[in-house]
Amino acid sequence: MSGVTNLTVLVDDEPTPDGWIKIGKDLNAGAGGAYLYFAYEKGSGAPITNIIFLLSKDESAPPSYHRIDVDLNKGAGGAYIYAAFTREAHLGSPIDDLDVILGDNSGIQPQAPWRRIDVDLNKGAGGKYVYLVYRNA
Repeated sequence: MSGVTNLTVLVDDEPTPDGWIKIGKDLNAGAGGAYLYFAYEKGSGAPITNIIFLLSKDESAPPSYHRIDVDLNKGAGGAYIYAAFTREAHLGSPIDDLDVILGDNSGIQPQAPWRRIDVDLNKGAGGKYVYLVYRNA
């Protein structure tokens, strides 16, 4: 199976696209607001090599990054947070898998070989600490 080639955010009961994998952990866990879930596609094509989070509704994604236009704190208050990803090989290693971890403090870490992207996706909204984690091939 190849790496992660695409990423989106599903809002409330939006159906998961055919062939995609939904991460069934609410990005607004404990904070109210919309139910938000990451979903990703694995397949042929260039893999995603880096995922970043933009911390303003007006912040543009850097060149070669694709911004997902869904506020990850939608309806929950808190900071505006948008995910963006790139497939540029020089910006990281191919991402093989994604997951979300939830916890009661900012110190939660995934088990190796998983790595945490160090932005609390519930920032400023209360609720659980929510982090996107990834694994390289």
